[in-house]
Amino acid sequence: MRYMYNTRFGRMSCIALGCDHYGETIPERDALSFLDLYAQKGGNLLDTAHVYGQKVDDGPGTSETVVGGWLRSSGMRDKMILLTKGGHPHIGRMHDSRINSRDLSNDLESSIAQLGTVPDIFLLHRDDEHVPVSEIVDMLDSFVRAGMTKSVGVSNWSTERIDEARSYAKKTGKEDLLFSELQYSLAKTDRAAWGDDTIEIMESTSPVSYYENSDITYLTFSSQAKGFFSKVLAGRTDTLSARAVARFMSKENLERAERVGTLCRKYGLPPSAIVLSFILSHGGSPVAIIGASRMEQLEDTLGNTDLILTQEEIGFLVRG
Repeated sequence: MRYMYNTRFGRMSCIALGCDHYGETIPERDALSFLDLYAQKGGNLLDTAHVYGQKVDDGPGTSETVVGGWLRSSGMRDKMILLTKGGHPHIGRMHDSRINSRDLSNDLESSIAQLGTVPDIFLLHRDDEHVPVSEIVDMLDSFVRAGMTKSVGVSNWSTERIDEARSYAKKTGKEDLLFSELQYSLAKTDRAAWGDDTIEIMESTSPVSYYENSDITYLTFSSQAKGFFSKVLAGRTDTLSARAVARFMSKENLERAERVGTLCRKYGLPPSAIVLSFILSHGGSPVAIIGASRMEQLEDTLGNTDLILTQEEIGFLVRG
């Protein structure tokens, strides 16, 4: 397991376990096994959200319930850095903002109840650019002061809004935004392919250089592109999910897959190791959020985390 030093929490895994779909499409028994394996391998950063597994508006989410139960039964709470997110629009109404004090407070209070503990990190799951950053920073600062979370950040925010918010926080002595979560992987994609214009995609809508030269810890979701490269190189494109095909199937990504294969042969490693190292070899403080639907997938990923690619190899993967 690879680690970084985080100024707020000390040693932090560079690989976070994404807990989306736990208790939903991933049965609870499997999810608990994934959490056990991740902890055994030395991982200490869990990524969940209030909306994950939510079946009704403002209702409980299965992911937080499963994660909270595991933290209690395993006795691992003090060894884990727990991240959750709130303020996601109601499913199917992605442009109906919930970035307001009432909804965010309700989400966070519900998350605390479901997790059975105060999260270490609370992120806003989306932005609402109609709300001044001063109001948002003030709300997040109040959550920290009330003991409802230890640290705050954002997910799917533009770099311009992040800079504006951090400038206000510094000027007023309010809680700084120390974390940012956005989509990034070796597979090139854009918002149209995702069918969601509310997400932030590195390389497409946010400059890579911003994060490489920032002190903010950035977490990348869909970092393995839903197994795109592994399945392409194994000749199993027929097993790609419909979402993976829609988001990542392109001539450019198929060419990148060929170059992944070249580095696999060079290092004697599986595609998952090359794809993960692509994220973690970037500058700044990157964290790759990984997920799995089967134990062998998670074992494959966690068993090969030490490779650091050169800048020449990163350029080769991207540009050939």
